[in-house]
Amino acid sequence: MPTTLVVDNDDGFEAICRDCLGKSTTMGVHQFLFAKNDREAIDLIQSKSDLDLAIVSIDGGDISGMDLFRQLQGIRLRVPRIALTAGSDLGNIRKAMNDGAADFLTKPVKSHDLLVTVDKVYKDCEARREAWRNEAQLSAIKRELDIAENIQRQILPSIFPHRDSLDISAHLTPAKRMSGDFYDTFDLPDGKIGLAVADVSGKGIPAAFFMAVARTLLRATAMNSSSPGMCLHSVNNMLCQHQITSMFVSIFYCTLDPNTWEVVYSNGGHLPPYLVYGDSSKGAIALDGGDGIVLGVQEDMPFEESRCMLGHHDALFFYTDGVTEAFDRDKNQFSDERLINYLLENRSLSAHALSENLFAFVNDFRDGAEQNDDFTSLVIKRF
Repeated sequence: MPTTLVVDNDDGFEAICRDCLGKSTTMGVHQFLFAKNDREAIDLIQSKSDLDLAIVSIDGGDISGMDLFRQLQGIRLRVPRIALTAGSDLGNIRKAMNDGAADFLTKPVKSHDLLVTVDKVYKDCEARREAWRNEAQLSAIKRELDIAENIQRQILPSIFPHRDSLDISAHLTPAKRMSGDFYDTFDLPDGKIGLAVADVSGKGIPAAFFMAVARTLLRATAMNSSSPGMCLHSVNNMLCQHQITSMFVSIFYCTLDPNTWEVVYSNGGHLPPYLVYGDSSKGAIALDGGDGIVLGVQEDMPFEESRCMLGHHDALFFYTDGVTEAFDRDKNQFSDERLINYLLENRSLSAHALSENLFAFVNDFRDGAEQNDDFTSLVIKRF
């Protein structure tokens, strides 16, 4: 029910307003409150929390017109105002509009004109209030997203396990503000190093939260299980028990023994990484075997293990499909072939350069086309 404050000392206009009391318009039944001067108006504005409009005389006397609201900063400054005048001074009306009036009424005012004007201003102001509310809610959401984005960025390792003759680097650029991909590297109690790259189904905030759960479970389980296959088996069961509908994660997890350079791995439905040989007479192979399904779909599934050796100057390149499934403007796909050629042509680079330069290379390939998926790579290289 719109409530309008009338600030005017004209009994005739008050009678017209009272005649409109209780009458229904498109915005509901209008109610009026009355003040004869500035002091009464300020008292009403300060005591009433539900004022929707104010009709204010701009003809002088004990009422200061739009200047009245200069005294109300921090109280009810956003109460929309309609200027009321008995004269035809356009300069006075223009000044009132410049000082914040949303519309004006010229006496003598008919009941119909009064209701139509109040109704129009009320509708316009309600639309603005809704816009203000939406803007405030959007700002709050953006602030929360900033916090969540920062937290996600911080939980991904930027400092990697250090071993002699070992170089590790990673890169992740989300397609949206939040990523469903993750990579992880961590020291294990037996002196080995755990390494993982994963891709959660979907994108954005739901994928990001599922990612955080999956990463936490992987780390916690890996600390108590030296077997990559058993680790993924346990994480899969726990994710299934959460029963998060339509969410799953593909993951490649392995352990590296820096004493023997043996890599033991298990693949939970993920793209196999490439073993890039340091010997230029050799190429690169995808690490087959260690088969298993994506995590979070079906409990008690087996996860096999396989092994490989990391020779001098060899590198392991882990990635998600945002790398090979990047598209240019003509819908051409970056493809596995381009990735393998890049890895072979740049195999002498450090892990950091190999990872970062690839992102730049794929960006150049896209040539301004939108990034349609999260981009993640993890590189380990033996000197």
